[in-house]
Amino acid sequence: MDFEDYYRRNAAAHGGATAPSTVAQSGQLPARPSGPDWAVLWAWEGRSRRRADAAVLDIGCAQLTVLKSLEGQFARRVGVDVAAYEEWRSYPTIETSVFNLDQGELPFAPDTFDFVTMLMVLEHVFDPFHAVRELRRVARPDATVVLHVPNIAGLRHRVALARGQLPVTSSRAAFEEDAWDGQHIHQFTRASLTWLLVREGLEPLQWAVTGRFALARSLWPSLLGSDLVVRCRPAPPRALAGRF
Repeated sequence: MDFEDYYRRNAAAHGGATAPSTVAQSGQLPARPSGPDWAVLWAWEGRSRRRADAAVLDIGCAQLTVLKSLEGQFARRVGVDVAAYEEWRSYPTIETSVFNLDQGELPFAPDTFDFVTMLMVLEHVFDPFHAVRELRRVARPDATVVLHVPNIAGLRHRVALARGQLPVTSSRAAFEEDAWDGQHIHQFTRASLTWLLVREGLEPLQWAVTGRFALARSLWPSLLGSDLVVRCRPAPPRALAGRF
């Protein structure tokens, strides 16, 4: 099974319909927010400053959870993924296409999108440097960029490692589908992700985590989150010294 076979099989097995985030209507996070919930909240908070022809791009759009949730907030909604999903046919007003980010530049001009999301994707791509540069390239100078990655330094993963167990950063069911840790090929901490983002021209503005007690745990996401959601803005690339 090669790369493309795995993601096509995964899309067929897990590509059913998903409900839009309720945040789009209420402006409030649910008790156990997900990555899409945080992305939709940050889009909702910026709605009053948004231009009339604003465009949103979701890289790794899968079942269109984010893009469906943003109906009415953006004039143009665009999604790309490495495999096609059956759900795409039900939403002709959302532009969808198959694209492998590791094979080159995204098929969009620079400074195209006002809001860009890439949720639980960066850990799958071969070249995260290129992926973040592409986020920066297609985002307008005043855009919001949201990323979501697993946090290998989260307390749960530290405890697993201390007990001699493998820290699982995807779904345990993935192993039953012959996908080692969900085919994650990179691991991130808050410090390492910050280093990467700043180096490639994205400035982190706000950090969050998902799941139970997310608001409280977001006060110390580097330790208390099994994942990390970060809201960024484009900025001049710069080098960061230090350990990560």
